[in-house]
Amino acid sequence: MKCPKCGYEAPEGSAYCNHCGTALPIGDTNCPWCGQNIPASSVFCPSCGKKVNNDGSEAAASVSATGATVAQPTYNEIHQHDSRRQAAEQAYSYQPPRADKYDGDDDDSDDEDDGGGNSNFNRNLLIGVIAAALLIGLLSAMRHCNSQEDRRMEATADSVALVAADSQDPLAIFNAELSRNNMTNDGAIGAAAVKFGGTDPENPDRIVGVTYKNDDDRPFIKIYQLTRSGSLWQPQLVQTKYLDGRTINMANSALMAREGTVPRAVRIDGKDYLYFAFVNNLRNAGEGNNGRVALCLYDLDTKKITTLNFDGPIKTRTDGRQYIYGKPLESTSGTERKFLRQEADNIRVIYFQSEEELKAEEEARLKAEEEKALAGEENADAKWSHDNAEKMDKLNEGEEVRMDAPQYNKPIFNIKDIASKLENDKYLVFADKKGAVYGFNKDSRKYFVIYTPGASGTATGISFGGDGNLHIKTSGGNTISYDLAHDRAKTVDNK
Repeated sequence: MKCPKCGYEAPEGSAYCNHCGTALPIGDTNCPWCGQNIPASSVFCPSCGKKVNNDGSEAAASVSATGATVAQPTYNEIHQHDSRRQAAEQAYSYQPPRADKYDGDDDDSDDEDDGGGNSNFNRNLLIGVIAAALLIGLLSAMRHCNSQEDRRMEATADSVALVAADSQDPLAIFNAELSRNNMTNDGAIGAAAVKFGGTDPENPDRIVGVTYKNDDDRPFIKIYQLTRSGSLWQPQLVQTKYLDGRTINMANSALMAREGTVPRAVRIDGKDYLYFAFVNNLRNAGEGNNGRVALCLYDLDTKKITTLNFDGPIKTRTDGRQYIYGKPLESTSGTERKFLRQEADNIRVIYFQSEEELKAEEEARLKAEEEKALAGEENADAKWSHDNAEKMDKLNEGEEVRMDAPQYNKPIFNIKDIASKLENDKYLVFADKKGAVYGFNKDSRKYFVIYTPGASGTATGISFGGDGNLHIKTSGGNTISYDLAHDRAKTVDNK
């Protein structure tokens, strides 16, 4: 017969649909107790009121319309059939109960399930209750997990703070607190931190620290001040200083600072300061380039920085290390800068020269400036007089000397000032109206100075002598013989 619920063709004699489990109509039957005819879907006899298929009775029998005896399913058979079907459904997948699965013939009786429509209803209700319980349990577990995660995160944050608070290293506390407060996303390095002990509740413990970054565009240092609040530290960014075009290095190895001298807390005139220092060279600076070391005092109350910069060339010493031959750029007057000047002695990358070294350096500087002033064709006369002053003295005393005669690619005199000229196969010689003598080498195409007015007087005449040398008469009454090929001179006639 066809199932009235799903339309599936069930085998003959089936009490339930073997496709959806719905009870199948089997026609009118007789009550096994009183023998009265009852509808096939009855659970209780309408005549005697007894249950038609009581589990404790014998198997009920009914007569079909053709007169054949048909065995009614017992309670155990129905229960086993429902259990197997429910297990199969659960093994496949859970489907929420639908309203259209309940038959109109379902009984609302509180008695035991008899396997009919009421059985389907109770089964689906049970599945729904179980599903709801599972859902409630799942939501509760999720809330518990979230609560646990929140507590775990809070505990982690608190533990970071407590670990930092218990640490004896101010730099460790400083770095931990910046990280805990999401203040490390600028990529800077925590380089220095010092703890200042509080004196009372109104003046709690403080930690002042410095971070820095050698950014390609804008290198900077940042100063933070942490204030103790219970078991936590409250950080605050108080200073940002940009150092464009320079590098920053706060490592002790770069400073070559004496142990324990920097950074540290200092007290000057009753005020608390953080003292720190860093190498601050020009970018890509090396031997001979500008180098700099900055010594700093940070005032905890005013939040201002006082800096003393030592600036000078970078030089490599005999030990292979590079030092900065620095001198203070700022005045060292004032209490704070006097302190920094004293502390510079502990920063050994700053090389302080001895008196002898300073004197030699000053002489070298003056010489360089002098040479610069005497360079160029326009200064040829002055340079010759400077370089040959001592030699002219010896020449006047009768000695033969070798003269310094720098050569130039361009003319070193004004042709309008020339009074006389001599020439042989190798040289041209010119005497000007001021008493100076110049030469021109035809082979090298170079100009040079032969004589300039000085202690021997001015040149009053020039000629080539029998020895092939140039003879120069001076206003002092002397005649100087000058060997043009070897730049050697001697006095040949003293009157």
